[in-house]
Amino acid sequence: MHAQVRAMLVLALLCGTACNNADPKPATGSSAAQSRKSEPTAVASAAAQTGARTWTFEPSGALPNGFRATETAGSGTPARWGVVPVPDAPSPPTVFGVTESRNPKLTYNLAVLDAVSIADVDISVMVKAVSGELDRGGGPVWRLTDANNYYIARWNPLESNVRFYVVEAGSRRALGRTDIDLDPSLWHSLRVVAEGARMTLFVDDDPVLSIEDSTHQAAGAIGLWTKADAATLFDDLSIGAP
Repeated sequence: MHAQVRAMLVLALLCGTACNNADPKPATGSSAAQSRKSEPTAVASAAAQTGARTWTFEPSGALPNGFRATETAGSGTPARWGVVPVPDAPSPPTVFGVTESRNPKLTYNLAVLDAVSIADVDISVMVKAVSGELDRGGGPVWRLTDANNYYIARWNPLESNVRFYVVEAGSRRALGRTDIDLDPSLWHSLRVVAEGARMTLFVDDDPVLSIEDSTHQAAGAIGLWTKADAATLFDDLSIGAP
């Protein structure tokens, strides 16, 4: 009974957050389009998974409503996050991500969705690794209580692998790794199912890595992550209960 109540509360929170951010696309040339607000909005729509919500990002501009940019081990040159049009957007016409970063190797770039607080989560996102010499790629974060404490699942095409990490008190520790060869010119899906200490990573719908770790068990925020100079784009951020 307690699990059912918790799941209902989580889904109610997700629905409320998504509905507050909804901004459906108007027809081209309509009066709604002419009067549309200029600030980017995280558009929520029903996802394929029951009870989940999916955020797309539009129109072009800076941070979407509900998101904030922050860093772990910032060096005074914050990455530039933005909503930009791209021809191959999974949900056209725009996507969200780091468009420019000059950060050194030890800085982690974060865009955090504070309105969602959840412990057990099913989170997925489309990722495209655009550029980066020190690092490349990225992925979702969850159970984030602040910029120094959270979990990461990330793909790095420079290393041809995916990894789970935990960040605790600002220090990152590897939890698991598997090698994977993905075309960085294409979009790929990263999905994490986290229940208690058990976490499983899916890449393009295939389960590739499972680990157990109990460092962070409390509910926390969801976010997106890149490292150092990695310019990475994201779309179709989906959050739900496992």
